[in-house]
Amino acid sequence: MEIFKAGCFAVVILAVILAFSVYSILPESVPTHWNAAGQADGWGASWEGAFIFPIMMAGILLLFVIIPLIVVFKKNFKGFEKEYWILAFVIQLFFFLFYIMTLLPNFGYDFNFSQILVLPMAMLFISIGILLPSFKRNFFVGIRTPWTLADDKVWKKTHQVGGKLFILAGFAALVSVPFPSATIWVLVGGALIAGFGAMIYSLYLFKKSGKNKL
Repeated sequence: MEIFKAGCFAVVILAVILAFSVYSILPESVPTHWNAAGQADGWGASWEGAFIFPIMMAGILLLFVIIPLIVVFKKNFKGFEKEYWILAFVIQLFFFLFYIMTLLPNFGYDFNFSQILVLPMAMLFISIGILLPSFKRNFFVGIRTPWTLADDKVWKKTHQVGGKLFILAGFAALVSVPFPSATIWVLVGGALIAGFGAMIYSLYLFKKSGKNKL
């Protein structure tokens, strides 16, 4: 667990170092937003391109540090604390890769942003899918619907199915890489199907258990 927690801090520190290293050599106007076709359609000041991601990553890390201090089901949390910090590390790594991708066009690298973004996104989906079944009932991470939070069995079964759905979404995204015009839609569609599919399944399980009649 400690190695992943330390990894989170290391990635944030690395992002901050990178930000200060590139800030002075970035152009005055940098791309900050890309459309579904993977083309830049939004621009911002050089400080935005350099520092927005490190600031965001630091904020996310702070949130992950605070959650264990205020978590309600502390015994449950202890049961997946290692996986919690693995998730934190994967998220930080995803944003760091995303950050590097946003910087590269400023140094002459030309690529379809949506097509390249699919790689870290697929990594994120697959990692979430692998980790989901290990999460125990809590209010902060996992598939938190009224029905999963009300029953441990519903929570467990929903996360087993939800994990498989996110893994499938990740592999579907990888398959879409050779088709740039479709990648963003596969990513969005996969996330929606996995998320809403798991939510609907949790409702089905809860109704099937008969506890909604209590």
